[in-house]
This record gives sequence, structure tokens and C-alpha cells, in this order.
Amino acid sequence: MRQRAMAIAVALGLAGTGLACSSAESNVVNQYFTALRANDTNTLTSFAMVAFDKKVDDYKIVSIGEEQKTPASLPDLVQKQKDLEAQQADNLKQFRAWGNDLAVYPKLDQVKEARSAGKKIPGSLQPIAEKYDAFSEKDRELKKAVAEAKDAVAHERRNTLLSIGPQFEDTVDQMKGDVISKEISLNLTINGQAQPYVMVLRKYDLDPPDGGRRMVSRWVVQSLVPKA
Repeated sequence: MRQRAMAIAVALGLAGTGLACSSAESNVVNQYFTALRANDTNTLTSFAMVAFDKKVDDYKIVSIGEEQKTPASLPDLVQKQKDLEAQQADNLKQFRAWGNDLAVYPKLDQVKEARSAGKKIPGSLQPIAEKYDAFSEKDRELKKAVAEAKDAVAHERRNTLLSIGPQFEDTVDQMKGDVISKEISLNLTINGQAQPYVMVLRKYDLDPPDGGRRMVSRWVVQSLVPKA
């Protein structure tokens, strides 16, 4: 009986050690690879921004880094998109005002017709052609910048909502606060070989725009890449 009691005590002590070693971060790692093994895309996309295209036979957490805190960037990204869209609209407005000028549009038509026919632009029309090209080049640059800004907003908005919950979709663009990041060093066994990887987790500690309490956030898998 005494030996049995000692065995139970040891078992409980080991279980307590395991619980002490567990953490929210390690739970996310376990959930990630469990979903990955099960090919459970729905679960994976509910808390991860990235999937993994290799079969992982085993994984081990080597270390969990310290928290890194930076200001939440979504409000600034949204404002940047709006500013670029305003610049694009203003450029188009200026082009239309210039191109519709009675002293300009007949010459502009001649420039377009000459280019369409593959003919050389006469010297007298060069100033019109150059200004038209300047408007067009600026429009292309702004369209590209706006598209990139929209992608950045969409990516950060999705990341944020995965952490704080979809119920804040209508107000998330205005929420300020902090982004907390952690790097987790992993050993992934792929094709029988242990390979070092780094997983980055993020969670969002934000203030609701109505001045209420900060919401409860969760860790989101931001990236999983080979360790440099």
C-alpha cells in the first residue's frame, strides 16, 4: 500500500510539472499541429494566418521568447489607404480639368491618334504628350499604392479579428492599443530530419472605441518559417 501511495504521489508530481510547463502559447502550438495533421482547415484558419505545406511527423517546443509590444497599426493603415485614395481622386480630377480645357483636348486627341497609329509626335504637341504621360504615370503609381494599402489593411484587419473576435468587425478599424508578439523556437521533424523553425504569435490588446473595457484577446499564428 505504501509503495502504491508513493507511486501515485510521483505520478501526481509529474502531472503537476506538466501543467506548470504548459502555457497559452504552447497550447496554440499544439492546436496548430493537431489541426494540421487532421487537415482541419476550418480550425486552422480560425486562429492562424498561415498554413504549412509540409508533413510534420513530430514537433518540439525549444523555447518561448519574451513578449514584444508595438502600437496597433490598423488605424494608421486605414488612414494611409484613405489618403492614397484621395490623392488618386485628386490626380484624376486635375487630369480631367486639364484634358477638357478647350485649348488642350483637341491637341490631346491628336497625341492619342498619333500614338495609336504608331506615328511620331510632332514637336508642337510634345508638351501635351509629356503632361499627359505625367498624369498617366502618377495614376499608375497611385493605383498600385492604393492596391497595396488595401491588401495591408485587409491582412491586418483579419489578423486583428482572429485575435479579438468577429463581433468587433464594425469598429475594429478605429481601435487603438498594443500588438503583443512572441517568437517560439521549434524543432520540426520533416522526412525524418529535425529542422529548426520559428513560429510568431500575435495577440491584440486594444481599447474599444466606446471607451469600454479592453476585450479578451487570444494568440494568433502569424508566421512559421525556417530559423535563419
